[in-house]
Amino acid sequence: MEGETRLLLDVSVALAVALVGGWIATRLRLSSIVGYVAAGMLISPFTPGFVGDLDSLLVIADIGIVLLLFAVGVQFDIRDILRGGPRLAVVASLQVVGVLAAVSLAGPVFGWTAEEALYIGAAASVTSSAVIAKLLDERGDMASEHGRVALSWSIVQDLWAVVLIVALAALAEGEGALDSMSSVALAGLKAGAFILAVVIVGIRVIPFVLARVAEERSRELFFLAITALAIGTALASDYVGLSLALGAFLAGIVVSESDLSHRVLGELLPTRDVFAVIFFTSAGMLIDPDVIADWWLVLAVLACILLAKGGITFVLANMLTPVRQTALLMSVALVPAGEFSFLLARSGLEEGVLSEDMFAVILAATVLSIVVSPAALAAGYRWVQREPAPPEPEHPDHPVPRLGRRAIVVGFNATGELVAGTLAGRFDVTVVESDPVLARAGRDRGFHVVEGNPTSYTIIDQMNLPDARVLIITLADPFATRLLVERARERNHHLDIITRASGPQDAERLLRSGATATVAAESEVAYEMVRYGLRRFGISQQEALAIVQRLRERR
Repeated sequence: MEGETRLLLDVSVALAVALVGGWIATRLRLSSIVGYVAAGMLISPFTPGFVGDLDSLLVIADIGIVLLLFAVGVQFDIRDILRGGPRLAVVASLQVVGVLAAVSLAGPVFGWTAEEALYIGAAASVTSSAVIAKLLDERGDMASEHGRVALSWSIVQDLWAVVLIVALAALAEGEGALDSMSSVALAGLKAGAFILAVVIVGIRVIPFVLARVAEERSRELFFLAITALAIGTALASDYVGLSLALGAFLAGIVVSESDLSHRVLGELLPTRDVFAVIFFTSAGMLIDPDVIADWWLVLAVLACILLAKGGITFVLANMLTPVRQTALLMSVALVPAGEFSFLLARSGLEEGVLSEDMFAVILAATVLSIVVSPAALAAGYRWVQREPAPPEPEHPDHPVPRLGRRAIVVGFNATGELVAGTLAGRFDVTVVESDPVLARAGRDRGFHVVEGNPTSYTIIDQMNLPDARVLIITLADPFATRLLVERARERNHHLDIITRASGPQDAERLLRSGATATVAAESEVAYEMVRYGLRRFGISQQEALAIVQRLRERR
């Protein structure tokens, strides 16, 4: 069969088996990733039946990684990354070093040499940005605090992976300490220079170019422009020794500063999803069932990925957030190893440090970490939601809440500050904020502030919900908002709860959780535009408001 036809056959079969696998996984209430990886095992060179061309599918999988991370970058706000700044970089770096040290100390127990333990520790210390993005996207938590920080954390790990590849190769080749340090320093300088060049130059140039292309009103030209940008930046990143994923993410960050970022996502998402499926299917094709004979070695490497990295990450995550639940979800989200683990293992094989059997063991453990990561993240969510509730305080004189003139505003962000400031002149307002800086700003404004994690039962009891008339939640984290709604409803069944929603699906989930009303930014913008448009046609203010209100009720 000719090469072109064979490639089409491989892609068609891979997508077909992935469709079946993803459907079965979804029916079993598992992540679709599990189904895609299992489908890849069915068409791998290590199982009977149809065998896909792994090399060709891996090339297509690289496109999937590029588009997936590019889309993630487009949805990111560069200010969120800068806000984490040096603190996040230090904590993520400590995590990589901590995992390397832990695996090196445990290596002799499993019979690994010092060099093997270093490569295994390096492979275990990094996380797959592509898998994290997919998991968070499936749950609608890309905008949550733990989602944003976990993705930024994984990007720091990508930079460390480049340094580790250079440093471990230098050690394997027997270079002196001075030569090794100079190689690592050079790699770090190249990475820093590339990132600065892409971000600084890109923010000045790319939005302007995309705007000029958009003026032509051609969807084809616009799609070609964003695809060329994503793949071109990824290739440039690979050329200077960094990862395709990092380059694509940086390109997305640049585009996120453009007014056309929403249009970029709209054009890209369907194509991204198809190629991302190929990535997870090709990961399954790398698993050799023969390594099951060395199952204890696979479990040992998997333990390094899940337990050593997860535990160290949880400890360090508490340095970034005072909220224990957020730290837990961040550490669970950072569990899956991925593309850089493959590269580090392959580097060890090429340097002669890892045997082919050990290389296969690391690959199997890496893919297994991807397979178990959806279940691990789901368990993390369940653990957070099942925090034991303290007994409800008894109010014998007031079996029904008093529903006084007190409002509770959760979140002193820009929205919360406006809401609290407007209500303060008429009602008693209590502000709840977990960020110490924002909490202090609330006190400076004269508000009574309850500082701490708003989803914690301890903080919820300090809100004194039985005496409140309305609870207004302005948090941008959809998971925390849903959890707070459910727990607040336990404390006061008659309370009016108004929440901020990221979209229609999020609004539906919040209403099912017990919210009285939700405010979706997109909908409110549309209503205001309708009202303004009606007024331009001579409709009276009262009639225009009535029409908008009917739209709200119908929705």
